[in-house]
Amino acid sequence: MRGLGIDLNTATAAVMISTVLITCYNLSSSTISWAIDKYYTASVRINSEDALFRDFFIWLAEEQTEELDLSRVFNARKTANVPGDLDSGSPMGEEYYGGIGNVRGKPIYRVQYLPAVGSRYYLRYRGHKIRILMDEVKDSITMHRMPLRKIIWLRSYGRDPRVLKELLEEVLSKSNARDQGKTIVFHATMSTHGMPPRWERALARPNRSMETVILDGAQKELIIRDIEEYILPATAKWYANRGLPYRRGYLLYGPPGTGKTSLSMALAGHFNLEVYALSLSAGSLTDDTLASLFALLPSECIVLLEDVDASNVKRTADPTATPTTDMPSSLLNSFAPSHTPSSKPSVSFSGLLNAIDGAASREGRILIMTTNHRERLDPALIRPGRVDLQISFEYATRQVIESLFLNLYDVDIGDREALRMPDGFPPVERILELAGEFGRALPEGVFTPAEIQGLLLMHKKDPVAAVAAAGEWARGKRGEKGVEVEVQEAETEGVEGVENVNGVSHAKVLWDKEAEISR
Repeated sequence: MRGLGIDLNTATAAVMISTVLITCYNLSSSTISWAIDKYYTASVRINSEDALFRDFFIWLAEEQTEELDLSRVFNARKTANVPGDLDSGSPMGEEYYGGIGNVRGKPIYRVQYLPAVGSRYYLRYRGHKIRILMDEVKDSITMHRMPLRKIIWLRSYGRDPRVLKELLEEVLSKSNARDQGKTIVFHATMSTHGMPPRWERALARPNRSMETVILDGAQKELIIRDIEEYILPATAKWYANRGLPYRRGYLLYGPPGTGKTSLSMALAGHFNLEVYALSLSAGSLTDDTLASLFALLPSECIVLLEDVDASNVKRTADPTATPTTDMPSSLLNSFAPSHTPSSKPSVSFSGLLNAIDGAASREGRILIMTTNHRERLDPALIRPGRVDLQISFEYATRQVIESLFLNLYDVDIGDREALRMPDGFPPVERILELAGEFGRALPEGVFTPAEIQGLLLMHKKDPVAAVAAAGEWARGKRGEKGVEVEVQEAETEGVEGVENVNGVSHAKVLWDKEAEISR
């Protein structure tokens, strides 16, 4: 240091003074920044559990990428921009086809940059500078190794929050525009870390027209008029004045593939309602989580419980009751329900009933339950008050078969060009004739609409080939169904009192001793 001509005392003093000045600067700047944030900014907080959180990030990525001033730390992810993607909102344009015979549906990937946790960003919006800060918080119930809740803070300089309100209104407007003409489906999400259950958006699909639902016209008109009357504003007041719970329930029953779920989705699109789908067979679903999920439902929506007969939710039998059957005790014990923890249902029968129409149940919602076997349901579950209207779905009649044919092949000129139908595609008059021939080629009351639709889709551009293949396809299918019937009859040998319900043999509890020994 002597060689450089530096005095040690002077250098030490300079370092100490510099340290003090830097410390004072940091302290004063943080104090000034805190004071500005507290007294001279308007702020709004968005929780990650709110749907607005997702809408804001979509708006930020699609609308404000160039206006977003990212810092040196940010998140990057690879996203696919698929033509015709329902959630992205991009229309299926000419670039999807590329040319005749060159269908290109491969996703086009791009890099998307979004704010990272713990960093600050600035956004220029309508002449105002808005600061974006995303943070993670730990709730009182949050424990070790549990996911943290994310929060976005939006701050604008000035005490007037009008610009923030305008920004959020634009975010919501863009979200509504993306969802226009679509049916939004939510699924229940149960966390394994002790977090409360919630509804999470699963998908958005185009609204399905009621005309595409193949169902008896009288039943279709009945359920449409019933829901139309139910959702009227005056109906809620009418229920309240008479002390009636403002709820409505429907049961759709019939063989698999007859259109029960299709009707539910078409009703949601027809009345512009969101669908909240829930499976009672979910292993993590309990009485408390089921009640919480029903409490989180909006006032106007459709709650869809599919295949309620397949769940393990049954009325608990009285263990003190004495069996009144002549079945031997050894055989009776073999058919007794298992009480092992693995087979014990997570949701009790009383818990399901309380969630549907208990004292804390949400009013205003529409409950739709579907089942393949109505006879397996407990009468208490489908009594009037819980199920107000039951709609039966049967195997396809001739009218249904012809309607399926017309629904697939009766396309206008614009659709024919877009779908690149062959030049020899029959005109409308010929399609009507082919529909009658197709209906006569298939037997009534044997096949489900889903099976017939599968046959038509194999010849979706050639209705003549579909009619020609109908007879051979029907003989093959009937052969398969005949094998199933023979097997079912063989399994019921040695059992007295067998009754046939919907083509399936059900044995009564009447057994022969010799039959038991032989089995």
